[in-house]
Amino acid sequence: MDSSKKGGGILMLVVVLGLITFVCALLLGFTNGVTKDKIEQNGIETRNEAMSAIIADAESFTDVEVGEEWTAPADKNQPAISGVYAAEAGGETIAYCVEVKPKGFGGELTLIVGVNTDGTIAGAQVTAHGETPGLGAKAQSDKNWITQFAGQPADGSLAVSKDGGTINAITGSTITSRAVTLGVNTAANCVASLG
Repeated sequence: MDSSKKGGGILMLVVVLGLITFVCALLLGFTNGVTKDKIEQNGIETRNEAMSAIIADAESFTDVEVGEEWTAPADKNQPAISGVYAAEAGGETIAYCVEVKPKGFGGELTLIVGVNTDGTIAGAQVTAHGETPGLGAKAQSDKNWITQFAGQPADGSLAVSKDGGTINAITGSTITSRAVTLGVNTAANCVASLG
């Protein structure tokens, strides 16, 4: 076979693959542009529903500014906080809701934690996760498991029972259980820092 024909065939293959890649990238970019706002809006609605369920007496929720030590922690083991909201009723702050993102077994979890002004945990809800179905996913689907956080002290000292604490881990999902517990502790510590 003539080497010039062989080289031309390879060049044609590279050009065709390049065009296919370019078209796919354009289609992905277009799809992202169309769906990005809707995905963001769904996340806000999910967060608001969780906050209303955890602090049922709240009449409104107001954004609270927190420092970078919470939103972009230097310690990579500390989960980042993506939002803090004062739950208000009768013109007073009755609790805070914190959206925190600890790392679980399957990746990042999104967790809403309610912290009462009396220094107790009001409750918690996992609103998004990538955990294993039937195991770590129970952090969101097993409502009986997540309720054990309600009423616990908001002093940042919670731990799963395997680590000497009072939180019962999900069977077969200690990593996820520790991640949720860390998220609750981080939320409690953040609220305590608000003064």
